[in-house]
Amino acid sequence: MSETIEQPHAQRECRHCGGPIPPKAAGKRGPAPDYCGQTCQSKAKHRRTYVPTPRATTRPSQQKHAPGNRYGTLTLLDRIEGSGEPRALFRCDCGNVKALQINNVARGVTTNCADRVNHPDPRRKDRLTYDGAHNRVKGQRGSASDYLCRCGKQAEQWAYSHADFRQRADSEGRETGRPHSANPDHYLPMCRSCHSRFDSTHRRLVGDSLSLVGVAYWLLIHQAEEVAA
Repeated sequence: MSETIEQPHAQRECRHCGGPIPPKAAGKRGPAPDYCGQTCQSKAKHRRTYVPTPRATTRPSQQKHAPGNRYGTLTLLDRIEGSGEPRALFRCDCGNVKALQINNVARGVTTNCADRVNHPDPRRKDRLTYDGAHNRVKGQRGSASDYLCRCGKQAEQWAYSHADFRQRADSEGRETGRPHSANPDHYLPMCRSCHSRFDSTHRRLVGDSLSLVGVAYWLLIHQAEEVAA
């Protein structure tokens, strides 16, 4: 009698990961499994049934806030990609280009580029102070020490001429009541002693009012400068 040689079963591979499938437990009925475990079976099912949703693409011409849109005095030039609040470059009617939040511009919270030279803050009055007026003179005409005083010495300070018809005075602070001008041309380079005598003489004669003598002196100085030029 010939002996029957039992052939071993071939090793099955998982249809998802390609790994070996462990043999069925002894006495367990049913077809052989196609996957090595529940995880691979779930992933394979997901792969068969998942249909990706195409990402919606919006062309610039279809955007709610697209380049070329105008919002008051601001024109949207180009959107800025990034996280957080959507931003874009805007050109103001004054010529400035600035990055601003689109939502603030669209709601009217931001109405211009906020350049205070071209767009003064409507919530504030002109707050040019006595010290601020002197700093403006120094910024536009340089230091007083670059000039000679009328006495011939080197100047040290800028002195208000008391000749500006639109002169102003601080209502509070260290220099309350002291007259000054927003026009840098109404300041004269003087040494410290001449400046002191000039102000004290004016205060003694007319107080803090406009000085007609100062007006005449200022006109004389500027006429001489125009002739020299």
